[in-house]
Amino acid sequence: MKKALFFLSLMVFALIMVGCSSTGEESNGNGGTDDGGSSDESVEVSIWATNINVPVLEEAAAAYKEQNPNLTVNVEEMNNNDIRSKVTTGLQAGGQGLPDAALLVDDGVTGYVTNFPDQFVNVGEMGFSEFTSDFPEYKVNSVSYDGSVYAIPFDAGPVGVFYRTDLFEEAGVNAEDINTWDDYIEAGIKVKEATGANMLSYDSNDSTVYTIFLSQQGLGYFSAEGESNMDTEASVNTANAFKQMADADILLGTPGWDAWVTSLSESQTATAIAGGWLVGTLQQSVPDQAGNWGVMPLPQFEGNDSRSANQGGSSFTIFESSENKQAVYDFLEFFATDFETQELAMDGGLFPSYLPVYESELFSEELEYFGNEPVWEFFADQMTQIPSVLYTENDQIARDEAIKVQAEVVQGADPQEAVEGAQGRIENRLQ
Repeated sequence: MKKALFFLSLMVFALIMVGCSSTGEESNGNGGTDDGGSSDESVEVSIWATNINVPVLEEAAAAYKEQNPNLTVNVEEMNNNDIRSKVTTGLQAGGQGLPDAALLVDDGVTGYVTNFPDQFVNVGEMGFSEFTSDFPEYKVNSVSYDGSVYAIPFDAGPVGVFYRTDLFEEAGVNAEDINTWDDYIEAGIKVKEATGANMLSYDSNDSTVYTIFLSQQGLGYFSAEGESNMDTEASVNTANAFKQMADADILLGTPGWDAWVTSLSESQTATAIAGGWLVGTLQQSVPDQAGNWGVMPLPQFEGNDSRSANQGGSSFTIFESSENKQAVYDFLEFFATDFETQELAMDGGLFPSYLPVYESELFSEELEYFGNEPVWEFFADQMTQIPSVLYTENDQIARDEAIKVQAEVVQGADPQEAVEGAQGRIENRLQ
Protein backbone atom coordinates (compact mmCIF):
# COMPACT_ATOMS: atom_id res chain seq x y z
CA MET A 1 0.00 0.00 0.00
CA LYS A 2 2.83 2.37 0.88
CA LYS A 3 4.55 1.59 -2.43
CA ALA A 4 1.35 2.38 -4.34
CA LEU A 5 0.95 5.69 -2.53
CA PHE A 6 4.60 6.52 -3.27
CA PHE A 7 4.17 6.01 -7.04
CA LEU A 8 0.88 7.92 -6.98
CA SER A 9 2.65 10.87 -5.37
CA LEU A 10 5.37 10.76 -8.04
CA MET A 11 2.74 10.87 -10.81
CA VAL A 12 0.96 13.85 -9.25
CA PHE A 13 4.27 15.68 -8.82
CA ALA A 14 5.20 15.00 -12.48
CA LEU A 15 1.86 16.31 -13.73
CA ILE A 16 2.28 19.49 -11.69
CA MET A 17 5.78 20.04 -13.12
CA VAL A 18 4.58 19.50 -16.70
CA GLY A 19 1.82 22.01 -16.14
CA CYS A 20 4.30 24.55 -14.78
CA SER A 21 6.81 24.05 -17.55
CA SER A 22 4.24 24.64 -20.29
CA THR A 23 3.32 28.14 -19.21
CA GLY A 24 4.80 31.36 -20.43
CA GLU A 25 7.64 30.13 -22.65
CA GLU A 26 6.16 29.52 -26.10
CA SER A 27 5.37 32.21 -28.66
CA ASN A 28 1.76 33.31 -28.70
CA GLY A 29 2.04 36.16 -31.20
CA ASN A 30 1.23 38.60 -28.42
CA GLY A 31 4.64 39.92 -27.55
CA GLY A 32 5.63 36.66 -25.84
CA THR A 33 8.68 34.76 -27.08
CA ASP A 34 10.21 31.34 -26.82
CA ASP A 35 13.29 33.05 -25.41
CA GLY A 36 11.96 36.32 -24.13
CA GLY A 37 9.29 35.85 -21.50
CA SER A 38 5.59 35.13 -21.14
CA SER A 39 2.61 36.82 -22.74
CA ASP A 40 2.01 39.10 -19.76
CA GLU A 41 5.55 40.47 -19.88
CA SER A 42 6.44 43.64 -21.75
CA VAL A 43 8.92 43.04 -24.55
CA GLU A 44 10.92 45.66 -26.45
CA VAL A 45 12.64 44.95 -29.75
CA SER A 46 14.99 47.19 -31.73
CA ILE A 47 15.31 47.51 -35.51
CA TRP A 48 17.81 49.49 -37.56
CA ALA A 49 16.43 50.98 -40.79
CA THR A 50 17.04 53.78 -43.29
CA ASN A 51 15.07 57.03 -43.27
CA ILE A 52 12.33 56.31 -45.81
CA ASN A 53 11.50 53.05 -44.03
CA VAL A 54 11.20 54.48 -40.53
CA PRO A 55 7.70 56.04 -40.79
CA VAL A 56 6.29 52.85 -42.33
CA LEU A 57 7.78 50.69 -39.59
CA GLU A 58 6.53 52.99 -36.86
CA GLU A 59 2.98 53.08 -38.24
CA ALA A 60 2.97 49.32 -38.69
CA ALA A 61 4.24 48.89 -35.13
CA ALA A 62 1.38 51.04 -33.83
CA ALA A 63 -1.16 48.93 -35.73
CA TYR A 64 0.46 45.69 -34.53
CA LYS A 65 0.45 46.90 -30.92
CA GLU A 66 -3.35 47.12 -30.94
CA GLN A 67 -3.48 43.32 -30.96
CA ASN A 68 -0.12 42.83 -29.25
CA PRO A 69 -0.07 45.45 -26.47
CA ASN A 70 2.95 44.00 -24.69
CA LEU A 71 5.33 44.52 -27.62
CA THR A 72 7.15 47.79 -28.19
CA VAL A 73 9.12 48.26 -31.42
CA ASN A 74 11.96 50.77 -31.28
CA VAL A 75 13.17 51.85 -34.72
CA GLU A 76 16.55 53.55 -35.02
CA GLU A 77 17.19 55.54 -38.18
CA MET A 78 20.58 55.48 -39.90
CA ASN A 79 21.87 55.45 -43.47
CA ASN A 80 22.87 52.30 -45.36
CA ASN A 81 26.59 52.89 -44.91
CA ASP A 82 26.23 53.24 -41.14
CA ILE A 83 24.08 50.11 -40.95
CA ARG A 84 26.68 48.14 -42.91
CA SER A 85 29.51 49.46 -40.76
CA LYS A 86 27.78 48.82 -37.44
CA VAL A 87 26.49 45.40 -38.47
CA THR A 88 29.97 44.36 -39.62
CA THR A 89 31.50 45.54 -36.35
CA GLY A 90 28.82 43.77 -34.31
CA LEU A 91 29.19 40.50 -36.20
CA GLN A 92 32.96 40.56 -35.79
CA ALA A 93 32.38 41.04 -32.05
CA GLY A 94 30.17 37.97 -31.89
CA GLY A 95 26.88 39.88 -31.90
CA GLN A 96 27.73 42.59 -29.39
CA GLY A 97 25.99 45.90 -29.97
CA LEU A 98 23.58 44.54 -32.57
CA PRO A 99 19.83 45.24 -32.53
CA ASP A 100 17.24 42.48 -32.72
CA ALA A 101 16.87 43.03 -36.47
CA ALA A 102 18.16 45.27 -39.25
CA LEU A 103 17.09 46.26 -42.74
CA LEU A 104 19.92 45.26 -45.10
CA VAL A 105 20.33 45.85 -48.82
CA ASP A 106 19.68 42.56 -50.61
CA ASP A 107 23.02 42.39 -52.39
CA GLY A 108 24.78 42.29 -49.01
CA VAL A 109 22.72 39.64 -47.21
CA THR A 110 24.35 36.56 -48.76
CA GLY A 111 27.84 37.90 -48.15
CA TYR A 112 27.09 38.45 -44.47
CA VAL A 113 25.51 35.03 -44.02
CA THR A 114 28.42 33.38 -45.85
CA ASN A 115 30.98 34.97 -43.54
CA PHE A 116 28.92 34.79 -40.33
CA PRO A 117 26.62 31.77 -40.82
CA ASP A 118 25.91 31.26 -37.12
CA GLN A 119 24.88 34.83 -36.37
CA PHE A 120 21.75 35.11 -38.53
CA VAL A 121 18.39 33.55 -37.79
CA ASN A 122 17.06 31.12 -40.40
CA VAL A 123 13.68 32.81 -40.82
CA GLY A 124 12.47 29.99 -43.05
CA GLU A 125 12.67 27.62 -40.09
CA MET A 126 10.79 30.15 -37.95
CA GLY A 127 7.83 29.95 -40.28
CA PHE A 128 8.56 32.24 -43.20
CA SER A 129 8.81 29.32 -45.64
CA GLU A 130 5.01 29.39 -45.55
CA PHE A 131 5.04 32.81 -47.23
CA THR A 132 7.84 32.54 -49.82
CA SER A 133 5.36 31.83 -52.63
CA ASP A 134 3.88 35.28 -51.98
CA PHE A 135 7.13 36.92 -53.13
CA PRO A 136 8.94 36.90 -56.49
CA GLU A 137 11.35 34.02 -56.91
CA TYR A 138 14.28 36.33 -57.61
CA LYS A 139 13.62 38.22 -54.35
CA VAL A 140 13.53 35.08 -52.21
CA ASN A 141 16.65 33.73 -53.91
CA SER A 142 18.51 36.97 -53.21
CA VAL A 143 18.15 36.45 -49.45
CA SER A 144 18.68 32.70 -49.41
CA TYR A 145 21.82 30.73 -48.64
CA ASP A 146 22.39 27.01 -48.95
CA GLY A 147 18.68 26.41 -49.50
CA SER A 148 17.48 28.39 -46.48
CA VAL A 149 15.93 31.86 -46.21
CA TYR A 150 17.83 34.26 -43.96
CA ALA A 151 15.91 37.52 -44.42
CA ILE A 152 12.30 38.63 -44.66
CA PRO A 153 11.79 40.33 -48.06
CA PHE A 154 10.57 43.89 -48.17
CA ASP A 155 11.03 46.51 -50.90
CA ALA A 156 12.36 45.99 -54.42
CA GLY A 157 13.69 47.93 -57.39
CA PRO A 158 12.18 46.61 -60.66
CA VAL A 159 13.99 48.38 -63.50
CA GLY A 160 12.56 50.36 -66.37
CA VAL A 161 13.80 52.74 -69.03
CA PHE A 162 12.39 56.16 -68.13
CA TYR A 163 12.16 58.26 -71.28
CA ARG A 164 11.24 61.80 -72.27
CA THR A 165 8.10 61.51 -74.36
CA ASP A 166 8.48 65.06 -75.69
CA LEU A 167 12.04 64.49 -76.92
CA PHE A 168 11.09 61.18 -78.49
CA GLU A 169 8.19 62.86 -80.27
CA GLU A 170 10.40 65.68 -81.53
CA ALA A 171 12.83 63.11 -82.95
CA GLY A 172 10.09 60.96 -84.47
CA VAL A 173 10.95 58.01 -82.21
CA ASN A 174 8.27 55.55 -81.04
CA ALA A 175 9.17 53.82 -77.78
CA GLU A 176 7.18 50.74 -78.78
CA ASP A 177 9.56 50.20 -81.72
CA ILE A 178 12.56 49.83 -79.38
CA ASN A 179 12.95 46.11 -78.69
CA THR A 180 16.72 45.54 -78.77
CA TRP A 181 19.77 47.52 -77.68
CA ASP A 182 20.57 48.08 -81.37
CA ASP A 183 17.11 49.66 -81.73
CA TYR A 184 17.82 51.79 -78.67
CA ILE A 185 21.12 53.05 -80.07
CA GLU A 186 19.56 53.86 -83.46
CA ALA A 187 16.79 55.77 -81.69
CA GLY A 188 19.41 57.58 -79.62
CA ILE A 189 21.18 58.82 -82.72
CA LYS A 190 17.90 60.26 -84.00
CA VAL A 191 17.18 61.93 -80.66
CA LYS A 192 20.67 63.48 -80.52
CA GLU A 193 20.40 64.82 -84.05
CA ALA A 194 16.92 66.27 -83.49
CA THR A 195 17.18 67.61 -79.95
CA GLY A 196 20.84 67.71 -78.96
CA ALA A 197 20.08 65.52 -75.92
CA ASN A 198 22.07 62.38 -75.21
CA MET A 199 20.17 59.11 -75.18
CA LEU A 200 21.52 57.95 -71.81
CA SER A 201 23.23 59.50 -68.81
CA TYR A 202 24.73 57.39 -66.03
CA ASP A 203 26.77 57.84 -62.87
CA SER A 204 30.33 57.19 -64.03
CA ASN A 205 31.48 56.78 -60.41
CA ASP A 206 29.17 53.81 -59.95
CA SER A 207 28.56 50.42 -61.57
CA THR A 208 24.76 50.63 -61.39
CA VAL A 209 23.99 50.40 -65.11
CA TYR A 210 26.67 47.75 -65.68
CA THR A 211 25.13 45.70 -62.87
CA ILE A 212 21.63 46.11 -64.32
CA PHE A 213 22.78 44.90 -67.74
CA LEU A 214 24.35 41.80 -66.18
CA SER A 215 21.26 41.20 -64.05
CA GLN A 216 19.05 41.44 -67.12
CA GLN A 217 21.07 38.58 -68.62
CA GLY A 218 20.69 36.52 -65.44
CA LEU A 219 24.16 37.01 -64.01
CA GLY A 220 25.71 38.44 -60.87
CA TYR A 221 29.40 39.17 -60.63
CA PHE A 222 30.32 35.64 -59.49
CA SER A 223 29.18 32.11 -60.20
CA ALA A 224 28.00 29.67 -57.54
CA GLU A 225 31.49 28.16 -57.66
CA GLY A 226 33.04 31.52 -56.79
CA GLU A 227 34.39 32.24 -60.27
CA SER A 228 34.27 35.81 -61.56
CA ASN A 229 31.75 36.46 -64.36
CA MET A 230 33.61 39.54 -65.55
CA ASP A 231 34.90 37.93 -68.76
CA THR A 232 31.68 36.11 -69.69
CA GLU A 233 29.67 36.73 -72.85
CA ALA A 234 27.12 38.69 -70.82
CA SER A 235 29.83 41.03 -69.52
CA VAL A 236 31.26 41.49 -73.02
CA ASN A 237 27.74 42.35 -74.22
CA THR A 238 27.47 44.91 -71.44
CA ALA A 239 30.84 46.51 -72.13
CA ASN A 240 30.08 46.55 -75.85
CA ALA A 241 26.78 48.37 -75.27
CA PHE A 242 28.67 51.11 -73.41
CA LYS A 243 31.22 51.36 -76.20
CA GLN A 244 28.60 51.51 -78.97
CA MET A 245 26.74 54.31 -77.21
CA ALA A 246 29.99 56.21 -76.61
CA ASP A 247 31.05 55.76 -80.25
CA ALA A 248 27.65 57.09 -81.36
CA ASP A 249 28.11 60.11 -79.05
CA ILE A 250 24.81 59.47 -77.27
CA LEU A 251 26.23 58.56 -73.83
CA LEU A 252 26.79 61.02 -70.98
CA GLY A 253 28.81 60.04 -67.92
CA THR A 254 28.17 62.15 -64.83
CA PRO A 255 30.43 62.28 -61.73
CA GLY A 256 28.04 61.24 -58.99
CA TRP A 257 24.35 61.17 -58.03
CA ASP A 258 23.75 64.92 -57.91
CA ALA A 259 25.28 65.45 -61.35
CA TRP A 260 23.17 62.59 -62.70
CA VAL A 261 19.92 64.11 -61.39
CA THR A 262 21.03 67.45 -62.87
CA SER A 263 21.42 65.79 -66.27
CA LEU A 264 17.76 64.80 -66.04
CA SER A 265 16.50 68.16 -64.83
CA GLU A 266 18.45 70.07 -67.49
CA SER A 267 17.27 67.80 -70.33
CA GLN A 268 20.79 66.63 -71.11
CA THR A 269 19.47 63.11 -71.58
CA ALA A 270 16.39 61.51 -73.09
CA THR A 271 16.37 58.36 -70.95
CA ALA A 272 17.37 57.07 -67.54
CA ILE A 273 17.77 53.42 -66.57
CA ALA A 274 16.80 52.87 -62.94
CA GLY A 275 14.56 51.08 -60.47
CA GLY A 276 10.95 52.08 -59.92
CA TRP A 277 12.02 54.36 -57.07
CA LEU A 278 13.00 56.93 -59.75
CA VAL A 279 9.31 57.77 -60.04
CA GLY A 280 9.49 59.63 -56.73
CA THR A 281 12.87 61.19 -57.53
CA LEU A 282 11.58 62.68 -60.77
CA GLN A 283 8.39 63.97 -59.20
CA GLN A 284 10.30 65.65 -56.38
CA SER A 285 13.43 66.84 -58.21
CA VAL A 286 12.10 67.65 -61.67
CA PRO A 287 8.51 68.84 -61.11
CA ASP A 288 8.49 71.14 -64.16
CA GLN A 289 8.76 68.12 -66.51
CA ALA A 290 5.41 66.68 -65.43
CA GLY A 291 3.64 65.02 -68.35
CA ASN A 292 6.84 64.54 -70.33
CA TRP A 293 8.01 61.18 -68.98
CA GLY A 294 7.10 57.61 -69.83
CA VAL A 295 8.44 54.16 -68.91
CA MET A 296 9.28 51.18 -71.11
CA PRO A 297 11.02 47.81 -70.55
CA LEU A 298 14.74 47.34 -71.00
CA PRO A 299 15.67 46.52 -74.60
CA GLN A 300 16.94 42.96 -74.96
CA PHE A 301 20.41 41.74 -75.83
CA GLU A 302 20.84 39.57 -78.89
CA GLY A 303 20.25 35.94 -77.97
CA ASN A 304 18.60 36.85 -74.65
CA ASP A 305 14.90 37.62 -74.51
CA SER A 306 14.90 39.07 -70.99
CA ARG A 307 13.77 42.69 -70.69
CA SER A 308 13.68 42.82 -66.90
CA ALA A 309 16.13 43.44 -64.06
CA ASN A 310 16.29 44.63 -60.48
CA GLN A 311 18.20 47.50 -58.90
CA GLY A 312 18.33 47.73 -55.13
CA GLY A 313 15.80 46.44 -52.65
CA SER A 314 16.16 45.47 -49.00
CA SER A 315 15.06 42.83 -46.50
CA PHE A 316 15.00 42.31 -42.73
CA THR A 317 17.54 40.07 -41.02
CA ILE A 318 17.22 38.87 -37.42
CA PHE A 319 20.36 38.30 -35.38
CA GLU A 320 21.02 35.21 -33.28
CA SER A 321 22.26 37.51 -30.52
CA SER A 322 18.71 38.81 -30.04
CA GLU A 323 16.99 37.79 -26.82
CA ASN A 324 13.60 38.30 -28.45
CA LYS A 325 13.90 36.45 -31.74
CA GLN A 326 10.34 35.13 -31.79
CA ALA A 327 8.81 38.48 -30.89
CA VAL A 328 10.69 40.41 -33.57
CA TYR A 329 10.04 37.63 -36.11
CA ASP A 330 6.29 37.76 -35.41
CA PHE A 331 6.24 41.50 -35.95
CA LEU A 332 8.31 41.38 -39.15
CA GLU A 333 6.19 38.54 -40.53
CA PHE A 334 3.16 40.76 -39.98
CA PHE A 335 4.96 43.76 -41.46
CA ALA A 336 5.96 41.93 -44.64
CA THR A 337 2.68 40.13 -45.31
CA ASP A 338 -0.01 42.54 -44.15
CA PHE A 339 -1.83 44.01 -47.15
CA GLU A 340 -2.54 47.41 -45.60
CA THR A 341 1.02 47.76 -44.32
CA GLN A 342 2.38 47.16 -47.81
CA GLU A 343 -0.04 49.75 -49.20
CA LEU A 344 1.33 52.11 -46.58
CA ALA A 345 4.86 51.40 -47.78
CA MET A 346 3.78 52.03 -51.36
CA ASP A 347 2.20 55.33 -50.38
CA GLY A 348 5.47 56.24 -48.66
CA GLY A 349 7.50 55.87 -51.86
CA LEU A 350 8.67 52.27 -51.43
CA PHE A 351 7.98 49.48 -53.92
CA PRO A 352 6.83 46.39 -52.02
CA SER A 353 7.73 42.88 -53.13
CA TYR A 354 4.67 41.21 -51.55
CA LEU A 355 2.84 39.93 -54.64
CA PRO A 356 -0.77 40.05 -53.31
CA VAL A 357 -0.56 43.83 -52.79
CA TYR A 358 -0.25 44.36 -56.55
CA GLU A 359 -4.02 43.91 -56.65
CA SER A 360 -4.35 47.16 -54.72
CA GLU A 361 -5.98 50.10 -56.47
CA LEU A 362 -2.76 52.04 -55.88
CA PHE A 363 -1.10 50.09 -58.68
CA SER A 364 -3.75 50.92 -61.27
CA GLU A 365 -3.75 54.64 -60.52
CA GLU A 366 -2.86 56.87 -63.46
CA LEU A 367 -0.02 59.26 -62.65
CA GLU A 368 -0.36 62.70 -64.16
CA TYR A 369 3.41 63.16 -64.13
CA PHE A 370 3.71 60.21 -66.52
CA GLY A 371 1.03 61.30 -68.95
CA ASN A 372 -1.70 59.61 -66.93
CA GLU A 373 -0.14 56.19 -67.44
CA PRO A 374 -0.35 53.54 -64.64
CA VAL A 375 3.42 53.23 -64.25
CA TRP A 376 3.18 51.31 -60.97
CA GLU A 377 1.24 48.62 -62.78
CA PHE A 378 4.09 48.42 -65.30
CA PHE A 379 6.62 47.81 -62.52
CA ALA A 380 4.36 45.28 -60.79
CA ASP A 381 4.22 43.30 -64.04
CA GLN A 382 8.02 43.32 -64.16
CA MET A 383 8.42 41.71 -60.74
CA THR A 384 7.68 38.13 -61.79
CA GLN A 385 9.90 38.41 -64.87
CA ILE A 386 13.13 39.49 -63.16
CA PRO A 387 15.91 36.86 -63.41
CA SER A 388 17.42 35.53 -60.20
CA VAL A 389 20.97 36.75 -59.57
CA LEU A 390 23.56 35.42 -57.15
CA TYR A 391 25.06 37.94 -54.71
CA THR A 392 28.34 37.18 -52.93
CA GLU A 393 30.68 38.66 -50.34
CA ASN A 394 33.13 39.62 -53.12
CA ASP A 395 30.73 41.63 -55.28
CA GLN A 396 32.18 44.99 -54.30
CA ILE A 397 35.56 44.00 -55.71
CA ALA A 398 33.96 43.18 -59.06
CA ARG A 399 31.85 46.36 -58.99
CA ASP A 400 35.03 48.41 -58.61
CA GLU A 401 36.45 46.69 -61.68
CA ALA A 402 33.21 47.20 -63.61
CA ILE A 403 33.60 50.96 -63.12
CA LYS A 404 37.07 50.71 -64.65
CA VAL A 405 35.72 48.69 -67.60
CA GLN A 406 33.08 51.35 -68.24
CA ALA A 407 35.70 54.08 -68.27
CA GLU A 408 38.05 52.12 -70.53
CA VAL A 409 35.52 51.23 -73.23
CA VAL A 410 34.04 54.73 -73.23
CA GLN A 411 37.57 55.96 -73.98
CA GLY A 412 37.84 53.53 -76.90
CA ALA A 413 39.21 50.29 -75.44
CA ASP A 414 38.17 46.96 -76.95
CA PRO A 415 35.37 45.45 -74.78
CA GLN A 416 36.85 41.95 -74.83
CA GLU A 417 40.27 43.18 -73.77
CA ALA A 418 38.77 45.42 -71.10
CA VAL A 419 36.80 42.64 -69.40
CA GLU A 420 39.72 40.22 -69.63
CA GLY A 421 41.94 42.77 -67.90
CA ALA A 422 39.31 43.23 -65.18
CA GLN A 423 39.01 39.46 -64.80
CA GLY A 424 42.72 39.19 -64.13
CA ARG A 425 42.68 41.99 -61.57
CA ILE A 426 39.74 40.40 -59.74
CA GLU A 427 41.50 37.04 -59.57
CA ASN A 428 44.64 38.72 -58.24
CA ARG A 429 42.71 40.61 -55.58
CA LEU A 430 41.05 37.42 -54.37
CA GLN A 431 44.28 35.45 -53.99
